[in-house]
Formats: sequence, structure tokens, C-alpha cells
Amino acid sequence: MREPQSIRRRAGFTQHQRIDWREPGAEFANNIVLPSGDGVPNWIAEATGKIGEWRSALRDVYLRWAITINAMHLAQEHWRGRPEDVALQTMSMRSGPGGAAMQTPIAVWPSREAAENYERATPILSAYGASDMYGALEEVIFELYLCFLNDVPMTLMRGQEFSQLRRLYRDREAGDQARMAWEEAWASRLESWRRKKLYDGLHNVLRAFFEHAALVRPSTYRVTDIDDWCRTVEAIGELRNCVTHGASRVSDRLANLSHQLVGDAFRFNEGDPLDVRLEHLMFIECFCDQLLTAINLSLVEKVMGPVGRR
Repeated sequence: MREPQSIRRRAGFTQHQRIDWREPGAEFANNIVLPSGDGVPNWIAEATGKIGEWRSALRDVYLRWAITINAMHLAQEHWRGRPEDVALQTMSMRSGPGGAAMQTPIAVWPSREAAENYERATPILSAYGASDMYGALEEVIFELYLCFLNDVPMTLMRGQEFSQLRRLYRDREAGDQARMAWEEAWASRLESWRRKKLYDGLHNVLRAFFEHAALVRPSTYRVTDIDDWCRTVEAIGELRNCVTHGASRVSDRLANLSHQLVGDAFRFNEGDPLDVRLEHLMFIECFCDQLLTAINLSLVEKVMGPVGRR
């Protein structure tokens, strides 16, 4: 049975199609898939094959919040146009007879008040969307890292403490029992590694991936580099932390990081009220899309050399 998708990936708005580079329209493709073999490591083939899926997943999270925000604006207009004697009733759960849960109205708002409350409820959605986008990016970066680690497991087996794990790896093809013993031990190692890595900060996870995989920025890039991408991830992560912990004002760290980013689309000033707008959410979606493009080109150039010469 196929493993179900994470809860973030179930919308499925965006579909990517694989086309041969010689087909009409191929010039508009936004990533290159390298087949395994002919000097292409398995992990690079796997990673380039998943970039379209990851791009869709990140875009879908943004689209889900964008259409929700749009619907809230439409709801405001809808209730402003309703007669005064029409009301919005909102239900929740309360204990009924015998203690059984039952749906019960907890708020009844006349049309004008309903419109005002939709307006009050809308701004926070961009903040929650930014937090959700960061969570989706975290999923993608770890999946990308795992493509490499599963193909080059010795990266996580250095040192005396992993001597038993190395033995299981060497003996993994001795039979079904040996293979299962290796797979279980490796899964446990990956789980422990991921749990510890989460405390490092996602920006450091991304940097560690580039270092372990020996990737560099694409040869055609002149304005940004790996440090800039990691700093942007760090800034988005700090915004997520502020939202998660209910901050009312922009933290020193968020202000400092945002002022180091290229451009001013994701700019916050220290001490200002924390106001996350749809434009910030757009920036995060755009950055995620561009980050995947940069990673794709880095992977291709690791195998084929500078694409600018081809």
C-alpha cells in the first residue's frame, strides 16, 4: 500500500508534466530531470525527479491560503450586502443530555457584525500561511537530504559508535534477514538524525546538505549564493517562531535578518507591530520556487558541468 501524503499535500491543485526536451514547449520547462546511469548518481536522479513534485507541494500550500484569504474578502462583501435581520450562526460542540457531544450555536452575528468579524479574522491568515509554508519547506528540504543520505549512507555512519551499523550495512545482501536488520537499523539512525537536526534550525540543515553533497551555486548566478538562501530560510523561520509564540511585535532577530535579504519584499522593522501580509506570503512562495530551481541547476552542474556553456 502506498504511504499517504502528508496533510499539507492533499490539495493537489498543481500538476507537473514530464516532457522530452525535444518536444514542442520544452523550452518552458522549469526543471531538468536526469536519468540514473551514465555517471549520474542515483540520489541526483531521484532528487531531480522529485523537484517537480516538491514545487507543486509548496505552490499548493500557498494557493490554499491565497484562495482562503480571497474567500474571506468575498464573505465580507457578501455579509455587507445582506439585510439587517439576517444573521450568521456559528456552531461548536457542547455536552448534551447524558453527556453526549452535540452541535450547539456559540455565536449569532447580525449581517453587519458578521462582515466586521470576517474583516477582523482575515489578517491573521497570512501569518498562519507563512507558518504553514515554512513547515512545507521543512518537509521538502529533509526529503531532499534523505535522497542523498539513502544513497550515501556512510555520511551518517562515521565514528566508533556506529561500528555495528556499518557491519549491518556491509552484510545487508547476505539474505532477507540481514537486509531487514539493516533497514530497521538505518531507519532508526535516520529518525535519530532528523530529530537532532531539527534543533539546528532549518537554515543549517540546508547548509549541511550543500556541504555534504558538495554542491555549489549555479554558474550563471551572480546576485545570490548559498549563504543568502540559508539566511532567507532563517528569516522565514524566525517569522514562523514569532507567529507560533504569539508575538505582538517584530523581534530583533526577525528585523535584523530581514534587512540582510536581497530586495525589500520581506522587510520588517524592529519593534513594529507584527503585521504579516499576503505580500509576505507571496515572497515565501516565490523564494521556495526559486530555491528549487537553484538546487536543480546545482545538481545538473555537479554531473554535467556549467550549463551556461551548453
